[in-house]
Amino acid sequence: MKPRLIFAALAVLLATIPTGARAADAPVTIRVGWAQTPGHLAPLVAELQKRHPEVMPNQGKTYDFQPIRYAGSTPQIQALAIKDLEVAAFSDSAFALAITNAHLDVKIVADVLQTGKPGYWSGQYVVLKDGPVKSVEDLKGKRVATNAIGSEADSTMRAMFRKHGIKDADVTTVEANFANQPAMIEGGKVDMIQLLPQFARPLEQSGKYRILFTADQVHGVSDGVFWCMRGDFIAAHKPALTDFYTDYMRAMRWFLDPKNRPEAIDIAVAVTHKTKEDLDYAFTGKDFYRPPDLMPLVDAIQKEIGEDVELGVLPKKIEVSPHYVDLSMIKEAKQRLDGHGS
Repeated sequence: MKPRLIFAALAVLLATIPTGARAADAPVTIRVGWAQTPGHLAPLVAELQKRHPEVMPNQGKTYDFQPIRYAGSTPQIQALAIKDLEVAAFSDSAFALAITNAHLDVKIVADVLQTGKPGYWSGQYVVLKDGPVKSVEDLKGKRVATNAIGSEADSTMRAMFRKHGIKDADVTTVEANFANQPAMIEGGKVDMIQLLPQFARPLEQSGKYRILFTADQVHGVSDGVFWCMRGDFIAAHKPALTDFYTDYMRAMRWFLDPKNRPEAIDIAVAVTHKTKEDLDYAFTGKDFYRPPDLMPLVDAIQKEIGEDVELGVLPKKIEVSPHYVDLSMIKEAKQRLDGHGS
């Protein structure tokens, strides 16, 4: 047959296959939001999959995992609403606003990281050691850095402000990437920054800075960041999503396994372009706590939302459970890994 006739025959054959059948064979695209790494493991997991595809055997088969970076939690609300994102990494405030303001039917499906757990890193808010800010009250009239208004670090900061009588209008808020904040306080552009562990070593070694307060002093043990999805997407693609969470849980455990730590650090260096010395804290007690079963602290999320409403950080309280929670996929994933195989 001539090439033109062959192509015509193939076109007719494809046209006779039902669209749904062809779509069912395609991997489900799962775009996952993240704001900073290695705190958020998503980009590291993507690199791990390239190096060790056996850890995520369903990638490219039943699902296609794609990590996407955002400035913080709140920009992911719009992305989820317009279906540019399947999994959003939300703070409690972004989660609550997605429901009360954006009117999305979102479900908490898995954990990302927790703050305030004894023996692990809790978010730090840093000022100049010999500067004018000696107490939280001294921040009135000053400039404070935040990665994104409404993010986990931002809402925690504002909750602490409210406890000390500081309103949003009492400070000048400067939005900046976490990576740029140490240079901003060094250059005198802001008076307080939100410090992540990967940027802590140079500031600690300089001796010029001190911790004004930590996240656990605001809310105690907190589910700092957790994953949320639209209810309709879960209903349409639950088998593929369960495969994804099984593989992701396996990857999470790989990173938390001490025997893998040297290579885990190498992956973190490759993804972040930080030095091994700067990342030496990773996957130890100096890092955020990440549960190996991806189980979020639903009660802590409810408590923190309630406290933020009382403090005026959030406008309206919501009842998180049961409507806005779906842990069935991570429970099935855990059963696969711990029960009767994967």
